[in-house]
Amino acid sequence: MQQSVNKAAPWGAQGNGGYWRSAVRVFRDRRAVVTAGMLLALHIILSMFLGIYLTQTVKLSVAFITNVMTGYLFGPCMALVTGALGDILQYILKPVGGYFFGWTLNAAIGGFVYGLAFYRKAPRDLSGCGGGNVQNAREKEGQKRKNIAAVPEFLSGGIFVLMLVSWAVMPFLSAPARQYPAAVLARMLTNSVSSGGSAQMPEAGGLLTGSAFGFLTGRAGECANASPHTLALVSLVLILAGIVFVLGRRRLPVVVLSAAACLWLLLPVYTDRKVLTAKSGFALLCIGFAACTVIGLTAVLRAKALDAGFLLRCFVTMFFMAVVVQMFLGTIWCTVMYGKGFWFYFVPRAIKSLIQLPFNAILAYYVIRAAKQFRTAR
Repeated sequence: MQQSVNKAAPWGAQGNGGYWRSAVRVFRDRRAVVTAGMLLALHIILSMFLGIYLTQTVKLSVAFITNVMTGYLFGPCMALVTGALGDILQYILKPVGGYFFGWTLNAAIGGFVYGLAFYRKAPRDLSGCGGGNVQNAREKEGQKRKNIAAVPEFLSGGIFVLMLVSWAVMPFLSAPARQYPAAVLARMLTNSVSSGGSAQMPEAGGLLTGSAFGFLTGRAGECANASPHTLALVSLVLILAGIVFVLGRRRLPVVVLSAAACLWLLLPVYTDRKVLTAKSGFALLCIGFAACTVIGLTAVLRAKALDAGFLLRCFVTMFFMAVVVQMFLGTIWCTVMYGKGFWFYFVPRAIKSLIQLPFNAILAYYVIRAAKQFRTAR
């Protein structure tokens, strides 16, 4: 397959003509077509079965990464075709409502953009120079990274400890209390009196406010919405994982974890904003994860563990997809299909796309870098 890939995407070809000629000729290579078909099948599986529901209605999927890989390996033409086929096949296998060509067009545009951005492009190898100086270069690079690591890791560790304290004591969310039926309230009152308790009716309705610890342990009260309990548990796991990674001086996992935490926390609260209100502790957690993302990413770039130019390429590509395809075109298609106003759909789609933007850019960078290393090893 490696020989096929090299023929389909000749890195040494120069000029615009060679670029487009190889992007079209890839359809003549059977191995390339089979590989693209396997990526298409993986895309369908990821889209239909392996999405993560952040809330009951908002789904996070990494299926776009297969289109990124197709664009990187085979160019914009193949990625355009597989992107469109992926949407059509998903509808055939699992039809939801009527078929609408706009979503197929979005998928095709996405594949084409990924091909334009990543075909024949990959992160530069920053491990050091060649020849007999490789070992010395790596030793110098390792020492440089150790020297640079102290300050950002100290800052990140302090932020994670502060977030842990905030998680335990500061107001996290305000959520509606569980509504009890009259029969249940009467039974609870009877049990309270018979057990020697006070003859007061338990709370039915109203708002509950407490720390994340309070929601997780039930001390804040029993909520009508499960989001506070879930968000409190996941935020604790993410904070503890961040502390472990900082102690182990694993900067890249801290960056990815913190970016994912911002997405996971902000998006469900936004979609459930009618019943949930963020408090100071929640805001501090979000700011803390964002700060750890910036600090870790800055340290990684200064240590030259990342190709800053290619990371910027990934970010710009994902920003174009978020603004033009998902926010603008996607909103137009929703307006045509469901008949409500443009801004009714635009605002929630914009929030979701922009929150997910840094996570998608970082994921695309590392997947392409891994693919390049695999091709080099082959």
